Amino acid sequence: MKAAAFSTFCVAMMTSAALAEDIQTRSVSFENQGAALAGTLYLPPDYRAGEKRPGVVVSGAWTSIKEQMSGLYAREMADRGFAALAFDHRGWGQSGGEIRFKEDPAEKTGDIAAAAAFMATLPEVDAANINGLGICASAGYMAAAATGNGNFAAIALVAPWLHNRQIVEQVYGGPDGVSKLIATSREAVASERRGEPRIVTAASTTDKASLMYQVPYYTEANRGLIPQYDNRFNLASWEPWLTYDSVSLGAKLDKPTLIVHSEGAAVPQGAHAFYALLPGEKSELWLDGISQFDFYDRSEPVTIAADAAAAHFTRVNAIRQIDPEDRAAIIDTIIDIAAGADRHQWDRVRRAFADEVTLDYTSLWGGKPIAQPADEVIRQWSGFLPGFDETRHLVTNHTITGLQGEKATAEADFQATHRIGTDLWVLIGSYRYELAKVNGSWKISALTMIATDETGDRALTQRAVERAPKTR
Repeated sequence: MKAAAFSTFCVAMMTSAALAEDIQTRSVSFENQGAALAGTLYLPPDYRAGEKRPGVVVSGAWTSIKEQMSGLYAREMADRGFAALAFDHRGWGQSGGEIRFKEDPAEKTGDIAAAAAFMATLPEVDAANINGLGICASAGYMAAAATGNGNFAAIALVAPWLHNRQIVEQVYGGPDGVSKLIATSREAVASERRGEPRIVTAASTTDKASLMYQVPYYTEANRGLIPQYDNRFNLASWEPWLTYDSVSLGAKLDKPTLIVHSEGAAVPQGAHAFYALLPGEKSELWLDGISQFDFYDRSEPVTIAADAAAAHFTRVNAIRQIDPEDRAAIIDTIIDIAAGADRHQWDRVRRAFADEVTLDYTSLWGGKPIAQPADEVIRQWSGFLPGFDETRHLVTNHTITGLQGEKATAEADFQATHRIGTDLWVLIGSYRYELAKVNGSWKISALTMIATDETGDRALTQRAVERAPKTR
């Protein structure tokens, strides 16, 4: 989805080197739906005029502004070589917008799309390599904004708050609690139309009626309770927030996605459900013992998350730059291993291997990876696999994870079925490949099996060994 509402923008010529690390910053503004949105562009310390750096649009937790966690992560990404934009959504911070302090997922999604479209116009940014980083509630908004949007190359979701109806009811007092909040929301909408918005304090250590009573980070002056923070919440927010199914967004997301989270942070069950729905390239990093608020500003989890996001964006861009001929040749080589083995076409399998290959089947059999001549691998396989009546290695979701010079890495998912008579042994998992270009052809130099599920009778392997000599 392109940001159709994006119209004009202006760049305030206010450059500073405010950070101790000499990260360069500039105040910027752009428009969405007729409102001016205020932002800060962060550039790497070594940025020089005329360069085009990969970009990152950063958006933070609910009720937050650009001087809080989104600004911190933007600085972190700039320190890793990216041009990063943190901004205030409509109705928040320094941005315009008639309705103030409303947590509206649809409106915030539109703002993120507009921010990416704006970044694509900046001379400092590589318009073909803009990424999204969503923190907490913005994870859902970022996923929605990136889906079908050519301005995004990849996204990373840090401490994502992703919920559906079931999770909403668990968190907000069951169906009755949710119904009451929605009723409050509708009353607030009616009041706003009369010119009387119903606004409450967002965070407080003393006001029990506040949105986040005695909640860490937001109520701490040395963390989130900064002078710039609006610290307001529009009660009209409840209905759009509570009826928002951000988990289901995973099924349509078409950008490579990284999730960084912790079981000790907020609603991890939502992140797991979202991740399971993702149809394309995806990865996740789960940290131990990290709270939701630790991800906002604590040095260690922030560093880990920013490093992971930077690596994810860099890897995705490197993959996008792979020559189509190399991509096709690498995938063909992977297919030759599986199809050749199933068809007992041993010359085909041998051509796919480098002269020496390291096989790692430790996830299945234990032991250690073994480096050996490819001819020895062929001898072993040809003396074993023909002992089955049939094998079928279904290898799919081929992904080239890296390419540098004449070295490449790739991965694929598999289901391997082995049959003798009516007896089956089935493995499910993934393969990891290392490849080298030899005399212009891609060859597999290392193959790792990661077995994740197994059904049937593993003893079929011994029967196959005993039967194989009789089937040659």
